[in-house]
Amino acid sequence: MPFLLYQQSPSPDGGTEYAQLRELSLAGKTDGLIYPFVKAYAPKAEVFPWHAKVNDLLDEAGIPAKRHSVVVDLKPTVHGNLSLFELTDVWGYSYAEWTPLALRMERLFIDRTVPDPDRTKQRFSDEGCGREPVYEFLYLQGGLRGGTWRWGPVGSVNGVLLWPDALAYFLDRITDSLGGPPLTAEEDAE
Repeated sequence: MPFLLYQQSPSPDGGTEYAQLRELSLAGKTDGLIYPFVKAYAPKAEVFPWHAKVNDLLDEAGIPAKRHSVVVDLKPTVHGNLSLFELTDVWGYSYAEWTPLALRMERLFIDRTVPDPDRTKQRFSDEGCGREPVYEFLYLQGGLRGGTWRWGPVGSVNGVLLWPDALAYFLDRITDSLGGPPLTAEEDAE
């Protein structure tokens, strides 16, 4: 699932035009977007619940955020399929050696049939895209005291185990991002 850096500009059709610049990574210590953000803002604590807009991550990594976006290529190897999502927010819950993540993305294209997906990904307009939010949970093998900051092992079934404190944090942030009321302590305990 590649993460791609795009430059944005107004499109003649009234939408936004996306021009692909290069692939980038959220994971890793040397070239990942998340590690420099957490390193810059983490307090001396046992855990660090945090939130970053994509622009925050780009800025902290030295990439000018203005008119740039990060697009997730959900199905890069499926022939004729275009499934792209724009990454908007990342919530993390950094423990000592690992960090579960919740990604908020907006749908650009899902399972769109195109003759040459790689060519289409080079330049496209978001005119007519539904932009519904979608969330994905992942984790990094790095935290407040160390680790590689690489993705957890990838397999046919890959998920993140969320302890109650991290799950409550993510649910509260996601509910808030959808415009709903935050969970009460009683609802959170249920």
